Amino acid sequence: MTRLPPPPFRYSALLLALSSALSCAAETASDAPMYVEADRVDAQNQSNGAKTLRAEGNVVVQQENSTLYSDWATYDESRKHLRAGDGVRMEKEGDVLTGKGLDYYLDESTGELSDPDYVVAQGLGRADGVKLLFGGEKLYQIDSGRFTSCPVGNDDWYIHASKLDLDYIDNMGVAQNGWIQFKGVPVMYSPWMNFPLTGNRQTGMLTPTVSFDSRSGVDLLTPFYWNIAPNYDATLYPHYMTQRGLMMGGEFRYLQPGYSGQISGSYINDKETETNRSSFVWLHNQQFTDRLSGHINVQKVSDDDYFDDFGSRDAIAQQTNLPREAGLNYTGDGWNAALLWQRFQTLQSDTNAVDIPYDRMPVVNFNATPSWIKGVQTSVAAEFADFYHPTKVNGTRTWITPTVKMPFNTAYSFFVPKISLDATYYQLEDANGQNDRTESRVLPITSIDSGLYFERDADWRGNEYIQTLEPRLFYVYVPYKDQSNLPNFDSGLTDLSLTQLFSDNKFVGHDRINDANEITAALTSRILDAEDGSELFRATIGQRYYFTTPKVTLDNSVPPDATKTDLLLSVGGQLWKQFKYDYTLQYDGVNKRTNRADASLQWAPDAARVINLRYTRNTNAPINYDSNGVATTDGILEQVDLSGQWPLGRGWYGVGRYTYSLHDSQTFEALAGLEYNAGCWAFRMAAQRYITSDGDYNTTYFAVLELGGLGLGSNPVGTLRDSIPGYSSTFDTLK
Repeated sequence: MTRLPPPPFRYSALLLALSSALSCAAETASDAPMYVEADRVDAQNQSNGAKTLRAEGNVVVQQENSTLYSDWATYDESRKHLRAGDGVRMEKEGDVLTGKGLDYYLDESTGELSDPDYVVAQGLGRADGVKLLFGGEKLYQIDSGRFTSCPVGNDDWYIHASKLDLDYIDNMGVAQNGWIQFKGVPVMYSPWMNFPLTGNRQTGMLTPTVSFDSRSGVDLLTPFYWNIAPNYDATLYPHYMTQRGLMMGGEFRYLQPGYSGQISGSYINDKETETNRSSFVWLHNQQFTDRLSGHINVQKVSDDDYFDDFGSRDAIAQQTNLPREAGLNYTGDGWNAALLWQRFQTLQSDTNAVDIPYDRMPVVNFNATPSWIKGVQTSVAAEFADFYHPTKVNGTRTWITPTVKMPFNTAYSFFVPKISLDATYYQLEDANGQNDRTESRVLPITSIDSGLYFERDADWRGNEYIQTLEPRLFYVYVPYKDQSNLPNFDSGLTDLSLTQLFSDNKFVGHDRINDANEITAALTSRILDAEDGSELFRATIGQRYYFTTPKVTLDNSVPPDATKTDLLLSVGGQLWKQFKYDYTLQYDGVNKRTNRADASLQWAPDAARVINLRYTRNTNAPINYDSNGVATTDGILEQVDLSGQWPLGRGWYGVGRYTYSLHDSQTFEALAGLEYNAGCWAFRMAAQRYITSDGDYNTTYFAVLELGGLGLGSNPVGTLRDSIPGYSSTFDTLK
């Protein structure tokens, strides 16, 4: 075989054509070094001045990362026409395009390849057919073609079509008169079908899904996606439920340099309840300037039972007060201000009557951290809010709290004295607009937070560790002031925790400020890996001691005498890098009982391998009441929760979760499923049974066959992620 240097016009013209066929720009082809190998090369000048070139026998053309192989090749410079045949193979950056004969026009990047077989780099797919037409750069049309994401040698599934369009610029495939064949069996036919080539959705019908729900029956969803522009898209979600009827839903998303958001909604004439039911959500974020921003969050459903009938397990658990709010925020140098209008739609249930929160229209917040004295930290926080409730006391509340603290920190200690002054003013009236009055409250708040940090090196079985000892004392003093004449717009009592032990106020909101003359003592010890600093063991014990019993309560009741809070204990860490554990305990030493305990274990040695076990007990859980004021729970919660994901062998994985109430002798949630990964396709099925907010059970069944970017059925991945901590998609992991 003879290696020839490229003459000025003959081989460079051929190389230009070939490299363009391989998606290489003309400028690059003329500048980069190119090489031709062939058994024989002939070049001719035509009478009209045009130049032609013919290479025969084991033709190899190389330019940068592009290579073409053929038995022969010709190039007509006047028409910029390239032909190659009797076996053509083009390679570029891992893409491989083979066929019997190539006919290609350089200027238009058009032409055809007979008997094509196309394999895309990085496992993004392959296709074959009778004829491949070049429609431009990275645009292909295949007659009587097939497409699959399976590797060469694996023909588990294909999309067949009389015409197959592959657009690797917009990452979209379109099949006309197409059908999906799985394991040699046709499973779905469509006169027109679009599918993603690289996982990005494009305009067209998305894969229909079918699921079953005990409240809705069989649910057939046929979504349509509209890729309006790079920064706009919309999805329509029509789906038919055999027990409910046809629901129309949709979502519109938008993205601009200064703002972004989404609008979604649904509507159904529910044939089971014989009512019109709907939902609406608008989320919007706006950046007016570098300092001024705003947001809108509007959510609405037609009735209290909407999420019970049409929502997921998480939607039922989380959606109680749906916000309708709009806000502005301005950030200055060392200060910021915010303006908020906020209302709620409160969803009630038969077993748990929910107290309707106050509307706040408007709320004005201000925070500043001026630096007046070196070494002294100063801050000012203030708020004005107008509260409205149809059946309770209404009015405005204004407060301001300046704070000064002076931290003293060393490598082994900290000492932080702090003093604040809270001044609050109310203008109030009853729900009927009568009995106007004003109230005020001024309270000084002082605290001292201090702690030490000791550490020592430790050696155990040849491994080096660092052990720490961290004692901490926190003192707070707030004088008592009778607050029984003040309304309660938004205050609540926080759960006792290690964080709450070191806070100035045990109430959230601003209508109650506790009186305090108390000290918190805590001790923490850690064991750290000396090599990477990972925390192998952590233990903290703490308790608050009262010098005087606190008197302020939420409901103005008389509190019992107390000298200390419950004892809090927390232990956690990792025995190995894959095995984590946590345990917290709240112990009532006076009555000798455990008020709260939470123990959890997680073993996650690898992706798609996780086992979780959790036990929870709380004797101070909220008591639920029905609409008649009758208690439906007794304030005691005791549950055990087991969940996990684990390989079963030969590509199969098992997933599951089981949550059982020991106190109620009742199952709260049960989920079980199987997953199979075959490399280029996957199968998942799962069943979930859970209790709804009205005390009834709902059962949902999922099953999906995933073929590359296509999914036939109802995909349970979202449900599995929400239910199983540490869950990972097996198809994404192994693909």
